[in-house]
Amino acid sequence: MADLTHDAIVRRGVAVPMADGTVLRADLWLPAGGGRVPALLQRTPYGRGDSGAAIAGAGLEPLKAVARGFAVVIQDVRGSGGSEGAFEPFAAEGDDGEATIAWIAAQEWSDGRVCMYGGSYVGATQLLAAVRVPPPLAAVAPQMTAAEYWEGWSHQGGAFQLGFAGFWALGWLAPEALARRLACGDPAAAQLASADPALAQRLADADPAAARRLADRFAALADDPDAALARGPEALAAELAELAPWLGEWLAHPTRDAYWQRWSIRDRYARMTTPALHVAGWHDIFLAGTLANFSGLRAGAATAEARAGQRLIVGPWTHAAFGDTLGERFLGRRAARAALDLSRLQLDFFAAVLRGEQPPGAPVRLYTFGRDAWREEQEWPPAGMRVEAWGLEAGGGFAVPGAGAGALAEADARGEGAARDAGEAAPSVLHHDPADPVPAIAGATFLPGQDVTLRSGPRDRRPNQARADVLVFESAPLTEPAELTGPLAAELHVALDAAGGDLCVALSELLPDGRALHVADGIARVRAGEPGADGKQPARVRVELGATSVALPAGRRLRVEVAASCFPRFDVHPPRPARHLLFHSATRRSRVLLPFIP
Repeated sequence: MADLTHDAIVRRGVAVPMADGTVLRADLWLPAGGGRVPALLQRTPYGRGDSGAAIAGAGLEPLKAVARGFAVVIQDVRGSGGSEGAFEPFAAEGDDGEATIAWIAAQEWSDGRVCMYGGSYVGATQLLAAVRVPPPLAAVAPQMTAAEYWEGWSHQGGAFQLGFAGFWALGWLAPEALARRLACGDPAAAQLASADPALAQRLADADPAAARRLADRFAALADDPDAALARGPEALAAELAELAPWLGEWLAHPTRDAYWQRWSIRDRYARMTTPALHVAGWHDIFLAGTLANFSGLRAGAATAEARAGQRLIVGPWTHAAFGDTLGERFLGRRAARAALDLSRLQLDFFAAVLRGEQPPGAPVRLYTFGRDAWREEQEWPPAGMRVEAWGLEAGGGFAVPGAGAGALAEADARGEGAARDAGEAAPSVLHHDPADPVPAIAGATFLPGQDVTLRSGPRDRRPNQARADVLVFESAPLTEPAELTGPLAAELHVALDAAGGDLCVALSELLPDGRALHVADGIARVRAGEPGADGKQPARVRVELGATSVALPAGRRLRVEVAASCFPRFDVHPPRPARHLLFHSATRRSRVLLPFIP
């Protein structure tokens, strides 16, 4: 336990000038004894004075850091909190992060070394600074963040992440922008917008009445976020154009073009020199990005020290829940992030790097559902993992609800799904109705309700499996215990409508009480003109399903669903009714790829 008898000096609202003259505001925690010490930096758009976001959400207590001999700097990013400028996601974080690191290194209390920490967008501020390779930056600890900001942030599998992008704007970023607009005429909003009255005055809207009308329109959206998301991405972006103009900009770039490539982290692993502690959750929206960052930097960072200094922790969490319960699973006290003492883990990591030592512990630490226990590995994916291809077969005699009563056929010795029909089985028909899309009910969602946990995590998927527009495939009972740990995917042979379509695949385990508990899922969007989107000629489409670690007892069955929508997690595509074909034949075998370990 950290010694908390050390006194700290706290300085609020310290001005940090950027290269273009913009002033950003930061709070400092300094050891009262003086002397030069290394600094821990967090750069956040969520308000440096909000302890829920800046301290609890980051999993690092500043007073514990001071007791360990660190200074702590928590800064509002450009255009947020007390900082000047306009907020545009990602645009200024490289320049401003680099300038802030240089400013810290030049202070009289600094020994010239800086580490960064925090999660989600605060993880992005770390990585966008780290790719600049500022000499004072010694280490980073990005939690639950992405490897780039097209795939895995604004989009997944080519589909727009309406739920995340829309609710992030409605619940977090637009209210901040609105408060700054209202800062002149409303004292409460002024306090929210900035602790600096002069800055609040400069940010005040020239027409308070217009700002109030804008506030009323926003309130109508924010009070019913599900209805706001149901309007669709274009309508929502239009409604939020004054408060979140970046949302419309994202929609204008639906492919991974130069707009997105300029901020890609995965394209720049080879230039990065910082050891990193990566923290992820099995049901987090950014799981794939965190895993990619760990693996990419471990294999391809610029220095041997950086490659050897990568560490990964994956817990049983979603984006906003770190406790002993997730979805419909009670996991026990060891599952909670507090049981890990993330403050201590981060401080131990930073201290080791600053001493020139390898970070403590095994490179990988994972939580396994079913065993409800942590385990250590030397690499990701774990050594010894074997991928088995289980076929999605027509028929099979199982009492599966919904439109398709099919079999999930266990792999044979050759690793292919065991065919149940030696002939050319007829394809299954997958219907899509944009007026009644399949709802998002579990998994890595970021949707309104109980801090985005209401529809996330391992929840019962039977309501979707009973729909007529969802194809369901069920396995025979497992003959012996098994464990799935690693990345999952599906390979589907399909002939889609000429307008294109979405392929949404979900894996669940069928519990003895009848619940089909979510394990993993994913989406792939096929657009008009792409292979498979002519309604006639089939094509093979790969759907990434993220990753998991779950122990399965003997007798457990698995289910796979295939649907054409997952709303409002993703926008609906195409915007008209469509009819797709999913093939099961020996020559066009649709299958899921499952990662078994010994």
